[in-house]
Order: sequence, then C-alpha cells, then structure tokens
Amino acid sequence: MKITSQLKSLTMKALSQSMDVQTMIAMVRELHYNYDIHKQTGYADSIPIPKMTAAEQIVNDINKMNLFPQFINQIILLHKNGHMGKKFPVKFLREIFNEIKDQGLLYDNQYNMFVENPEVRITRNWGTLQNNNEYYITFLRLDIVGNSKLVREYDNKIIQRTYNDLKEIVEKAASKRNARIWNWEGDGGTVAFFFTDKNLFAVLSAMEIVHELFLYNKMRCLLKKPLGVRIAVHAGPFLYSDNEEDLKKNDTIKKLIEMEAKHTKPNTFTISSEIVEGLDPVLYNLFGAIKIDQQTSYYNYELRWESV
Repeated sequence: MKITSQLKSLTMKALSQSMDVQTMIAMVRELHYNYDIHKQTGYADSIPIPKMTAAEQIVNDINKMNLFPQFINQIILLHKNGHMGKKFPVKFLREIFNEIKDQGLLYDNQYNMFVENPEVRITRNWGTLQNNNEYYITFLRLDIVGNSKLVREYDNKIIQRTYNDLKEIVEKAASKRNARIWNWEGDGGTVAFFFTDKNLFAVLSAMEIVHELFLYNKMRCLLKKPLGVRIAVHAGPFLYSDNEEDLKKNDTIKKLIEMEAKHTKPNTFTISSEIVEGLDPVLYNLFGAIKIDQQTSYYNYELRWESV
C-alpha cells in the first residue's frame, strides 16, 4: 500500500486532535509491544512530548514498520470501543477511509481490518497478512489422480491443455469468493480462504469444482477416461509466510494432504469436522460421514444419480 503525504497528514491530525499521547502509545503497542516514544523522539523521559510531535513521530515510525493499515484498524477500534472506559471520537476518519479506498483497500467489519479490493489488485496475502503472524485459515487442496500414469500415456500438449483447463476451473471458483491460490504444481494445488464465511466459501468452491469437472469430462476432456481429481477442505492455524515451502511444514496442511490422499475418492471432496460444524443443515445433509477412528470423522460429497 502506498502511504501518501495526504494520508499521513490526516492520520497525524486525527491522533493529535482526538486523544492524548498515552493513548497514542497504547495503540502503537498493540502492534509493537515495546515501542518507546521518548527514545524515538529524543525527549528525556521526564519531559512531556507535545501531541503533534508524538503524532508525527508515530505515523512516520508506523509507516517504516509497514503497519499502516493495521494501525488505522487500531484507530477505528478506538473510535468504536474507546479505551480504559473512556470514549474517543476520532476526527478525520471519513477522510482517512477515502484515502485508503483510493489505494485499493476496503474495510472488513467482521475482521476489523483492511483488505484488498479485488477489482483493483490481487496479491497472495490480501494486502494485509503479515509474515510470522498466525491466522486461522481455511484451505482447499486438490490433486489429480494418477498423474504419473497420465504423463507417461499422453502427449505433453494434451497433458498441458488438460491441466490448464483444470486450473481455470479452480481459479474461477476461487476468485469469485476472494480466495487465493497459494500453491500450484500443474497437477494440483492449495487454495486459501480467509475472510467472511471462509468455511462456507471453501465448501461452495469445492462443490463448484466437482460440478464443473463433471461437465468438463462429459463435454471437453481430451483424455480417454474422465479426469480424476481428489479435493479436501480443512481449517486451522497457519503461521503466515510468503514462502510456498512453508506450506508443507504446517500441521493444518499436513492433515489436509492426508485427508485428500487417504480418505477421498476421485471426483469427490472431503471436509473435516472443523468445516462441517458451521454448515447450514441443507448443505450438511449432502455429505456422507466417514469414520476414521474413535475420535475422528470426515464428511464426503459426491455427485450421485437420483433414483426414480
């Protein structure tokens, strides 16, 4: 996100005209716990810092730390909830919102954070996730069945065309629900869902992929047999990283891979108990339970011909 001089100026005025220095510091310490305003400004601890001086220093420091949207979130929460039992109506919020909107970010009220406007740009972290911060994320993983055999059996042009067709189906299902493809290796990949109704959106995406793949196999597939794909959906904590290799080390991803590889039939998808808990009964009833052990059950969805 580009921090314009106008946005910095508005934020400085919002701080200096809406709160005292101690409240400013408390907001910064929500993001940087040992922040020392006296050290940053060069003022002795015994000397009070003027509000405008503190506001200017904080805004510049927050910008250097690449935490500007997160800091504006703290200002918004202060405006909504107050601090230490005291209300703090924050000035210039509307103007700040407009400046940030012009930079391609929208405010998500459910998660109290700014996220990318997908009509402006799309990046891996939605413009807001920070490296080494832990988030609760919903993942969808899919993998082509018998990839090695297909590669040996078919001409490379047919394989590439088929795999590109599959990726287009996945991208279409994911993009309309503001998801991100975090990993793609030709024969499958991992999709991440983070915001509003992420579990529901992941299930609907998986369902759409299964339906579209059925039509693809009937009408467009160049292979002699239907293209087989296994899909799994699971949610859990993830220590965010821009490095795709870190996906493989995460316990949530390890469980997701096991669900897909060991407990999912071709052209169906399996969801964990973490996903099924919040589903509407209308959707839940479309799944069949899979008993894994005494403590674990998964749930599988597949297309079936309706009996007459």
